[in-house]
Amino acid sequence: MRNLLIIVLAAGLAFSCHRLVLVENQRYALLLGMCRNQSAPLLPDIQCLNTVETRTSWTWHLFYGLFGTLLG
Repeated sequence: MRNLLIIVLAAGLAFSCHRLVLVENQRYALLLGMCRNQSAPLLPDIQCLNTVETRTSWTWHLFYGLFGTLLG
């Protein structure tokens, strides 16, 4: 039973980290203005937000997602 709980919690942590990386990537793309929609200037291009890569590595997204508010 304990091993099952460890597996479930590890899977939940991995899923949370993955989602945090995706959200941080989209947040940084919006901050840089990388996904501007030409037809509607106030709305971002959703397809661009889903595919853009703003940093060099997945680990940098995770680092800035976790510690970005502490860094300023």
